[in-house]
Amino acid sequence: MLKSKNFVCLVVAGLLLHGFRSAPLYAQEKLSSVAQKAQSIVEAAHAYISENSEDMDAVQKALEKDPRFRDDEKELYIFMHRYDIEKKEAVCCGQGIRPELLGKNMWQLRTPTGRLLFYEIAELVEKEGKGWLEYEWLNPYKRKIQIKVSYVMKIVLKNGQKAWVGCGFWKE
Repeated sequence: MLKSKNFVCLVVAGLLLHGFRSAPLYAQEKLSSVAQKAQSIVEAAHAYISENSEDMDAVQKALEKDPRFRDDEKELYIFMHRYDIEKKEAVCCGQGIRPELLGKNMWQLRTPTGRLLFYEIAELVEKEGKGWLEYEWLNPYKRKIQIKVSYVMKIVLKNGQKAWVGCGFWKE
């Protein structure tokens, strides 16, 4: 009996130390090829944006056209938002497939299950700097709601604003 109580205490302590996660721990699993591709697209975009964020028009053109930042066959594209948690803002400032979203504050948008996705992403990148998130979203390639798994990274733009850059794949 004492051994099982000790085990339970260790499990609870581990959860408290490492926090609860609602999304799968993709970083600790072997990534599928599409997840690896999504992550590499984010890392490439992060590096490019870090160097070029003083010209967001050029960044946007690159996100739409440069093959380093998209893969239409795998339905992968970059999304990017400036955020301010206190002001409840998540303004789209880069979008690889839906440029009509540029300039829109998407903070209040909810997933079909009611999650405040943009708040969740802002919290994730503030606490962890980067990570994986799973949620339901509209697949713009198929025009239907699907489960999306996205990798996001925090970035500080040259003007000092905080943002994230992300890319996700769709589960069938």
